[in-house]
Amino acid sequence: MNKIVVFDTSSIITIVTNNLSNILKNLKKNVRFFISKEVKKELVDYPIRIKRFKLEAMQVMELIDEGIFEVSDIKNKINIMDLANNIFYVKKKPLNLLHKAEIDSLILCEELNADCYIVDERTMRLFIEDIKDMKSLLENKLHVKVDFNASNYQKFREKYKNIKILRSSELMVVAYEKRLMNGLISHRYGQQDQIDALLWGLRLRGCAISTEEIDLMKNIVKKQ
Repeated sequence: MNKIVVFDTSSIITIVTNNLSNILKNLKKNVRFFISKEVKKELVDYPIRIKRFKLEAMQVMELIDEGIFEVSDIKNKINIMDLANNIFYVKKKPLNLLHKAEIDSLILCEELNADCYIVDERTMRLFIEDIKDMKSLLENKLHVKVDFNASNYQKFREKYKNIKILRSSELMVVAYEKRLMNGLISHRYGQQDQIDALLWGLRLRGCAISTEEIDLMKNIVKKQ
C-alpha cells in the first residue's frame, strides 16, 4: 500500500527555491504526495499574478501537472480554525496564529490517514508537538503575558495528536541517504560539507531548523 504524505505551503516553497523539485519525483516511489486546494492557492493561484513569484508558481504547477502533487479538497468543513485560534490570548483578545491553508492541510491529514505532514513553519509544529514552548516563544516575541485556554487546546490536541510532523530537512536528508542527491551536489566535497550545505540552504529559505539540529543531523548521517 502506498504511503500518504501531505505537504504544507512552507515546505514546498523551501524545496522549490532550493532547486530540489526533482528530488520529489525520485522520492515518489510507493508514496503519494498531497496538497490541499488552499495550499495550491498559496503556491500557484495567488503568486502567479506577481512577477517576483511567477516562476516558482509555474514550477509548482508543473509538479501538479506531472502528478507529483495531487490536489485534494477537504470533505469535513468543520471550523477547526476557530478552535485553534482561540487557544492563546493577549489582553483577552485571541491570537490568530494558524491560517486556512495550514488548517486545511491538517484536516486533510486526518481524512487521508496520512503517514506524515511535511511543514516547515514552526507554529504548526509547536501546536502539535510542544504547546508550552509555543507559549514561551509568544511571550518572548510580544513582550506581554500570553494567556492559554487549556480546554480549547485539549480538544485540538486530542484530534490531531497522532499526526507525525516532519520538515523538508528530514525529507531531504532521507533523499541524501538514498543517494538521490547524486548529480545535484558536487562530490568534490565530503559528506559533512554536503549535508551542511543542504541543511543550511533549506534553513535560509524557510525551514525552521536550529543550528543545533543541523549539527545533530550531520552527526546522525555520519554514523550511518
